[in-house]
Amino acid sequence: MKIVLQAISIFLMIAIIGCSKKEDDIAPPEEIYTKFPPPDWKVDESGKYPFSMTAAVTIPAKLQLQMNDNDQIAAFINEECRGKGVKIKVDSVDVFFILVRGLADEQKKITFKYYSAKSSYIYQ
Repeated sequence: MKIVLQAISIFLMIAIIGCSKKEDDIAPPEEIYTKFPPPDWKVDESGKYPFSMTAAVTIPAKLQLQMNDNDQIAAFINEECRGKGVKIKVDSVDVFFILVRGLADEQKKITFKYYSAKSSYIYQ
């Protein structure tokens, strides 16, 4: 009986020690998402959309940490690009200014797409 208890004790010690890991040893899960090449967004400059408005857009704080000069932002109505952003630093904050083109009576939803060059991802 003594041998059985010793064997069980050894087994439990090995199991506890072998299964425990330091927090540093645990790798964060890999983020799985679609990677995109840099977009080639083009705005129709033919005069089809004679009216415009300016949108000043800031990126959420979480994404600002990875911003770089190759990032892009654009405004879309349906899937048509209606304006591309220009990044300007205003009081130490990066702000994208976008001239959004349209028609006078147009009442459609504008969607902004932001391309992060660091993560190769398009946020919407």
